[in-house]
Amino acid sequence: MEPFTTFSLRIPKDLARSIALEAKRAGLSKSEYARRAMEEFNQQRMQERMAYLSTQLAAHSATAHAAMESSISDGIA
Repeated sequence: MEPFTTFSLRIPKDLARSIALEAKRAGLSKSEYARRAMEEFNQQRMQERMAYLSTQLAAHSATAHAAMESSISDGIA
């Protein structure tokens, strides 16, 4: 099991009540519910970042490919 650390944050009372209610419905502790939500959000952000970087890399690759294609001259007209 991965070692845990304490993470403290301030949240609005309405959100705290909502978390407590949903955690209870899911049969989880508030900490486990919040941890899972943060992990999911973190994974979503990482996937968004990877998608962004992938599009940037594809654009760069296409530009480099076009530059190489335009510089190749095999003498055939």
